[in-house]
Amino acid sequence: MYYTIQHFYEKDSKEIEKSVKKLIEGEIDAEVLSEEIQERVLRLGTDLLSEIYELLDDAIRESLTRKKHWNIEHRNKEKSILDVMGKVTFKRTGYYNKHTKEYVYLLDQLLGFEPGQKITLRSATRALEETIDSSYQKGGKQASLTDEISKQAVKDLVHETVIEMPVKEPKDKKRVKHLHIVADEDHVAAQFQEEKGDLPRDSRGYKINTIMPKLVCVYEDIVNESGEKSERPRYKLIGKKYFSGIYRGSRGNEELWTLVGKYIDTVYDTEYLEQVYIAGDGAPWIKSGCEYIENSKFVLDKFHMMKYVNRSVTHLLDSDEEGKKEIWQALNRADKDALKAVYNRLLDVTEDENKTKDIKTALRYFLNNWNGIKVKVEDAGDCWKCCAEGQVSHVLSSRMSSRPMGWSEFGCDQMAKLRAYKYNDGKVIDLLKYQKERQKVEEEREEQEELIKELRKRKSGWDNAEKTQAIIPGLEKSSMKWMRNWIDIQVG
Repeated sequence: MYYTIQHFYEKDSKEIEKSVKKLIEGEIDAEVLSEEIQERVLRLGTDLLSEIYELLDDAIRESLTRKKHWNIEHRNKEKSILDVMGKVTFKRTGYYNKHTKEYVYLLDQLLGFEPGQKITLRSATRALEETIDSSYQKGGKQASLTDEISKQAVKDLVHETVIEMPVKEPKDKKRVKHLHIVADEDHVAAQFQEEKGDLPRDSRGYKINTIMPKLVCVYEDIVNESGEKSERPRYKLIGKKYFSGIYRGSRGNEELWTLVGKYIDTVYDTEYLEQVYIAGDGAPWIKSGCEYIENSKFVLDKFHMMKYVNRSVTHLLDSDEEGKKEIWQALNRADKDALKAVYNRLLDVTEDENKTKDIKTALRYFLNNWNGIKVKVEDAGDCWKCCAEGQVSHVLSSRMSSRPMGWSEFGCDQMAKLRAYKYNDGKVIDLLKYQKERQKVEEEREEQEELIKELRKRKSGWDNAEKTQAIIPGLEKSSMKWMRNWIDIQVG
C-alpha cells in the first residue's frame, strides 16, 4: 500500500508541479490541469486498491488458520473488477479445502466478491441509477469514471437485481382516518416475451405486442404547494408509496394487492383508519383490490369519466358544451335516471353509426361503474384531485413507453419495479447490499469463518500513524509487520 503512495509522492506530484508551471506560463489552462490531476488521482486509487488486495492475499497465504484447512493450488491468478475509479487488477491465490476438496479464492470471499463478478456494487449502483432514468447505453457509460460496460451488461444487471426490500415498521404507526389509492396501467411495446419471435398473434394474425405493467399509488392527502390563492396550483401527494410490476392474472392481482395491504398494515394504525378509497378506471384488477384491502371502496377516476363524457358529445359541434353540462349534472348528483334521459336524447339526435356506438359504450361504462360514481359523490372522506394517469406518466411512461423502444416481459417487469423503488426514495446501493446479504450461504464453512475472524480481529492494527510513519518518503515493507502479526493471531 505504501509503495503506491510513495510512487505518487515521488513521481506524480512532480509531474503535477510541472503542469502548474505550464499553467502559470500560459501553456495550458485550468481545465487541462484539472483533467490531469483527476486522471492521476484515479489511477492512484485503483493502484492502491490493487496493492491492498495483494497484501491481504499475502497475509492470508501466511495465515496459520489457512494452513490448517487449505492447501495452495494456484498462485498469482489474475482478476479484474471494475470500480467507480476504474479497473482494478490484482493477483490472488487459489486454494483447495483439505476436508471438502472445495476450490476457493479466500481473498475474494474476504472482499465479498462473488465468483465471476466483474463490477463492484458501487459501479453497479451508478449504472443502475442512470439506466432507471435513461437507457442501458447511458447506464453503461456511468458505471465508472474512467471506463464503461456494455448495454448487455447493464441489461443483465437489471434482470439479475432482486427488487425486494422489507418495509420497516415505524415505532409509532401513522394515524389517519382516510387513505387513498390510485391504480392504472401503462401500455408498453413488447419486443418478445422470453425469446425473440415468441409473441402470440390474434385472430387476424396481428402480433399481440403490448405489455401492461400495473401501478398502484397509496397516499394520505393532497396539498397545494403554491398556496390556496395561487392561480397555478401545484399539488403534492403526502405519504405516497408506489407498487408496480406486471402481475398477470388473478394470482398476480392477489400478490400485488397483498403487498399493498401488508404495507398499510405495517405503516398505519388500522384500528384508527376508517376508510380506504381505491380510484381507477373500473378495470377488474383495480376493483379486486377491495377484496384484499379492509374497509375499502372503489371510486371511479374522474379522468376516465371525462374521457367518456367528451367522447359522447364530440359530434354535437356547437352544442357539445351544453351536452357535457347535462351529463356532468347527472353524474355529480349520482342521478341514474337523469343520466339515462340525457343519453337517450343524445341517441335521438345522432345518426352516425360509429357515434351511436360511442354513446352506448359511454352510458354502459357509467352504469357498470355506478357504485364508484356514488362513492365519489356521496362520501364525506373524498380527496379526488389525484389522477392515476398522471402517476403512470410520471413513474412508468416517461422511461418505458413515451419513446420508441421494445421490452421483454421480464425486463419490463423489472424496470417497472425499479422505477417504483426509485420514486419511493429507495437507494439502489441499499437494494444491492440487501440482495447480497440474502444470497449469502447460510451455512458457511467453520474454517472460513475462523479465518475471516482472524483477519478482522485486530482492528487497531490500521493505525494511521503506523501507516504513514509521519512522513511519506522512506516507507518500508517492515512497516506492515502489524498485518503479519494480526493474521497469525489464533481465534481458538
